[in-house]
Amino acid sequence: MSQKYTSFIDEVWSSYPALSKRDFTDESELKSWSLGQYISAGYINFRTDRKTLYTLSMMLENFAVKNKAPLLATFENESLYKYVEDRYMEILKKVPRAWIIGNFNNPFLAQNLPNTVEVISCVGTNISNMWIVITKRSTGVFGLVAEDVGDNNFRGFFSISPMVIRKTIENICTTLKVDIELSK
Repeated sequence: MSQKYTSFIDEVWSSYPALSKRDFTDESELKSWSLGQYISAGYINFRTDRKTLYTLSMMLENFAVKNKAPLLATFENESLYKYVEDRYMEILKKVPRAWIIGNFNNPFLAQNLPNTVEVISCVGTNISNMWIVITKRSTGVFGLVAEDVGDNNFRGFFSISPMVIRKTIENICTTLKVDIELSK
């Protein structure tokens, strides 16, 4: 599959055009939602800030730890990974498998990680400006997929649809020529 879109989000949405046309959930609502509310919503499009995504990311990471589920996380740059590195070291020790994907130029950035963690660079791809956190529950993979649109603002979606999230993972695998399998 060759990239047809500059935007990773647009590439995913091209497989599900009806989803991209859904209204955006009001940002003020998202700021107070629990993970259960996101899950109950099933699928939402959003435009939001970094703080809201950070909160949702932590909820997904905590879910992965509590449920001993695999975790995929992307980082737009090295400093964003460094900001959460200590917390991630603890998370990565508690999940069965993890993929850390980042716009990393430094191959020694993520050191001393468990052997269940794969660190993948996405430098020069349309994934480099993405904020993605995906984990798995009993009904399949779910998570957030967001694109940095500048000024600490993001557009994207949250989905519990394994089909939509698998398409996201498939696009990552195709672009980066890697194999990521959270469903097993």
